[in-house]
Parts: sequence; structure tokens; C-alpha cells
Amino acid sequence: MKSLNYNNVYLTPSYSELESRELVDLSVKLFRHPTFHTLGMPVIAANMKTVTGPEMVVSLHKLGAMGILHRFHQSADDYDRDCQRILSAKCPVDISIGVNNLKLLKAFEQRENKSSLRSITIDIAHGHHIKMKQQIALVKGWIQKHKLSEQVDIIAGNVCTSEAVEDLTAWGANIVKVGIGPGSACTTRIMTGYGLPQFSAVLDCARKKAGLGVKIIADGGISSVGDIAKALAAGADAIMTGSLFAGTKESPGPKLRRGNYPNETFYKSYMGSASYESKLQTGNIGKHTEGVSMEIPYRGAVKYAIQDIHDGLCSAFSYAGASNLKAFHAKATWTR
Repeated sequence: MKSLNYNNVYLTPSYSELESRELVDLSVKLFRHPTFHTLGMPVIAANMKTVTGPEMVVSLHKLGAMGILHRFHQSADDYDRDCQRILSAKCPVDISIGVNNLKLLKAFEQRENKSSLRSITIDIAHGHHIKMKQQIALVKGWIQKHKLSEQVDIIAGNVCTSEAVEDLTAWGANIVKVGIGPGSACTTRIMTGYGLPQFSAVLDCARKKAGLGVKIIADGGISSVGDIAKALAAGADAIMTGSLFAGTKESPGPKLRRGNYPNETFYKSYMGSASYESKLQTGNIGKHTEGVSMEIPYRGAVKYAIQDIHDGLCSAFSYAGASNLKAFHAKATWTR
């Protein structure tokens, strides 16, 4: 069968007995954390430097979604300060690390911070790799050492094949991020030729999750609320997006003005994590670039983006006759 992107697929309306969209429950139990285990909606802001800083994390938590703090800080002190801002707001903390060390976990070795840590994302471009295997083992060891085994989940990625999901799960990942190169700020497919169309990748990987006891995040390629619905229909437990949140007030970085009053327009910067500009800021300019930097229109407060997503997903679920995510997974059908 031909591999499919989101724009190759249409969801098919079904008979519904759901009397109102307001009866739809978008919540998903994604984590094992004793307090912060459930999201109000299956939506995650990407752990990118121009998308998710502490302000985004706190705002999305209050709105029922979540953000994963990016790992591309200038220094460990800057990273710690961002973590402390989230902790001071009494929010769960979901952090990102690479595969080279565990230094960024030190802030959570303090007793007063441990209870708020919900997940650790091991974030690399090609997750089906020996360094991922080694880092999962080290992170599992750190979690066990600090008696957090029943609280902290490991999110690992990115991958795009069911074989990779099987391996990452066997290595110890609780949640796997699926998506190689589908993001609008990513050029992996252009620079390397690798990747799979995102709808098909999520569909293939999600078929394995029940037998493996793992959860799937569809990461990248989301340009509309309809794409979120398609990713969930393919079997994802949650989606991750950068572009839908990068232009909001809460994303890191200044609001940029182009033109003069009364005809000025406003933008915010949106950089792929492997873009030249991002690597320049973090001192990794000698490494390969597989992303781009752009300016996207300013969208105002993130609460408006979340409201659009909430309303669109409630409608999408109702078209399938589904009152919750489990029913949507079972009832949603699609054509191409």
C-alpha cells in the first residue's frame, strides 16, 4: 500500500448517537505519575528552543495540555533556572536530554524537586541507535537510584518504524515519539533522503503498542487541527506540534515587528532544533544541519490556539460517534 501523509487521508463520517460535542472527553492517561498522570487533551508542545520554555509549560498545563522543556540552553545554569520557574508554579516537569550525559538531571536529585518530575525525554534525530540504547539504560539506572521508578516515564525518539518501537520498548522506553523529518522546520528528508510519510508511520507503529505496553506520540507534520485528528485516528495516544504554538505569546523569544503603524505585522521566530541558527546559538555549528529557521505570524495568547484545538477535536470525535479517545481509536475510519 502507498505510504500516506496527513494530506493524503480523509476521515470518514460514521453513524453517531452522541447528542452534543460538549459530551466529548478529550482526556488521556499518558503517564504513571501519581498526581499528574492525565492530560485534559492529547496535545504536547514540541521540545524546541523557539516553542517550549517555562512560560509555555506552565500555561499549557493550566489549559489541560502540556509542553516538554527543550534542552538547547546556553548553559546548565540557564536550564536549571527554567526548571525552577516551572517548579515554582507547582506544575509537573517534563524535561529533555540528549545522549551524551545526565548532567541536566542534577536539579532533580534534590529531594524537594523529585516529586514534580514526570518524564524524561531522550531526544535525538535518529532514535533507533546504540547511543539511545545506552542512554535509556543510564536514565533507567538514575531513576531507580533516586527511587522514582513508579513516577517517572522515559520518552524516547524519534523513530518511524515498528521495528524501532519494538527495540526502544525493549530497551526501557515507556513512550515512543514517532516521526522522522515530517516537521515544517525539519529538512532531514531533503538533506538525507530518510523518513516515512507520517500518517503511515504512526499507523504502523501504533499497531504494535498494545502488545508492547508502550504509548505513541505522533511528532511532526501537524499543520492543522484536522491533522491532529488524523494522527489520533492512526492510533497515536498524543501528538506533538511545534508550528501551532511557535507563534504564540508564550513561546520563547521576542515578538518581531515588520513595517510601520498602521500597517505593521508581527512575527515570532521558529527554528528547527538542527537548523544553522539554532546550532549557532548553542555552539554546535560544526555539526550537520537538518533544519531551517523562519518567521511565522504572531498568534496571540496560547489559550486561543488551545481553544481551537479543543473545539476541533470535539467535533472530530463526534463525527466518528466517539465520546473519548479510546472510542475514537476504535471507531475512526479513513480513506485516501
